[in-house]
Amino acid sequence: MSGTGTSAASGPGMAHLAMLGFVFLVSTSFPVGHAITAALDPAALNALRFTLAAVLFAGVATAKGSWHWPRLSRLPVYLLIAGALDVFFVTMFEALRLTSALNAGAIFTLLPAFTCLAGYLLLRQTISRFQVLCLLVGAIGALLVLFGNDLSQLASLSLGDGERIFLIGVVAYAFYAPLMRRFNRGEPLESFNFWILVTAALLLCAYAAPQMLATDWRAVPAPVYLGIVYLAVFPTAASFFLASYASLRLPSGPVMAYTYLLPSFVLAETQLLGAPFPGVPVFLGVVTSAAATLLLQRDLR
Repeated sequence: MSGTGTSAASGPGMAHLAMLGFVFLVSTSFPVGHAITAALDPAALNALRFTLAAVLFAGVATAKGSWHWPRLSRLPVYLLIAGALDVFFVTMFEALRLTSALNAGAIFTLLPAFTCLAGYLLLRQTISRFQVLCLLVGAIGALLVLFGNDLSQLASLSLGDGERIFLIGVVAYAFYAPLMRRFNRGEPLESFNFWILVTAALLLCAYAAPQMLATDWRAVPAPVYLGIVYLAVFPTAASFFLASYASLRLPSGPVMAYTYLLPSFVLAETQLLGAPFPGVPVFLGVVTSAAATLLLQRDLR
């Protein structure tokens, strides 16, 4: 009896740990992306990133013997999920050319609210009134991060170009967890992720072909290549596996509620890299967003 209880608890428990790892790894992509995106077209950069991540997943699937050849009828599923990922990552890196890593991270914290809506549309998942309140608290934190140093812009919700671009990507990414949960048919996770990454890489390579052909790859600085490798291994492949693992074991809202912690991670990382302190209102926004995650997870126990 106790063994069964431990097993049952370990599933959600590991899923929550997976989401903490996911948010940390994704948070590092904001300062890294901000540092390298000026040197390479965002679509070309992400095409290379997803190709490397797919190769990595192929190695993992081969080592574990978990290859699963999908039927052709599954292609629309891979296209749908891969398309959402591509829109998210391309808009993210395009936005990082125009805004700060912290502001992009604040836009990302709007993801749980959009994910709850997507979860209802696709899975008929609902949330409690308290959870709605937590989502509002998280949104207030995001607004403080975005407008805390210039509250006059808050009245008109005057987002910059980078923030507006990334908002489109966040809406697209909101459908990722519900789509994973709805369309997974018991395939091994490594294989399912691999075919999604391959599809995402092929879509990006087709979209970014002109930019990739026009790029002088020998002139790209070595630190940019190192950044792409890092992004492929950790914020893409590793975080992709962690999010997939969690999304198959937790409801969509709680999964993406962890993203409220992202500004805290981004702020800590940018401070370690020498960025100036953003100001007390912005710091309070980061704390408010983090509090939303703690409140949500406490309510879901």
